[in-house]
Amino acid sequence: MQALIGGSSQEDLFAQIISFGREAGFEHCAYGVRAPLPISTPKIIMLNNYPQSWQQAYSEKGYLQVDPVVRHGMASISPYVWSGFDKNSDEIPFWEDANSHGIVSGWAQPVLAPNGIRGMFTVTRSADPITPEEIREQIPKLLWLSQIAHYGLSRHLIRRPNSVGLEDLTSRELEVMRWIAEGKTSSEIAMILSISERTVNFHTNCAMTKLEAPNRTAAVVRAVLLGLIT
Repeated sequence: MQALIGGSSQEDLFAQIISFGREAGFEHCAYGVRAPLPISTPKIIMLNNYPQSWQQAYSEKGYLQVDPVVRHGMASISPYVWSGFDKNSDEIPFWEDANSHGIVSGWAQPVLAPNGIRGMFTVTRSADPITPEEIREQIPKLLWLSQIAHYGLSRHLIRRPNSVGLEDLTSRELEVMRWIAEGKTSSEIAMILSISERTVNFHTNCAMTKLEAPNRTAAVVRAVLLGLIT
């Protein structure tokens, strides 16, 4: 996997993913990613090779807000498989529209990386229901594809504040952030770490700057969401 994603551009990588998806029996591939920040208005980016008519309908009708596959991906990390739709479902208008644009059967896998970035990989086709036997046969390849899509494409699509990463915060800054997350004051952290309160505040301010946070609480929240402290 690392060899495939290492030197590939976003376009080349997605083209390869589409090719692998077709080998697995699916016409269309989609990858969506949600950045962990900002919290109030999270950034969502989507790539797909769906028919242009479906992309237009999806955007114009605001289907992102009602798409049952997206709702599933926000609440679970288990795969979502569908063939047609439930005739008794309140989602019938959405599925009818999707079916009319050639999105009939599909498999979607939510992915959450340690850095807090949530994504979802989906493959669909316009005919042939997905059988349990097919899922059992194809699931290793589909899970592999979902990992390539998430870890490969997310690094192109999502940028951290100031490109901050685990290696950018020093071990002492991370240690201070962890104690702040536990609710400790600067004076308490100073006693725990056997350093001065001034030094604690210095490390706190450095971490806040790197995380582009206005205060220590926001810095801790961002560090947690980015997977820098656990």
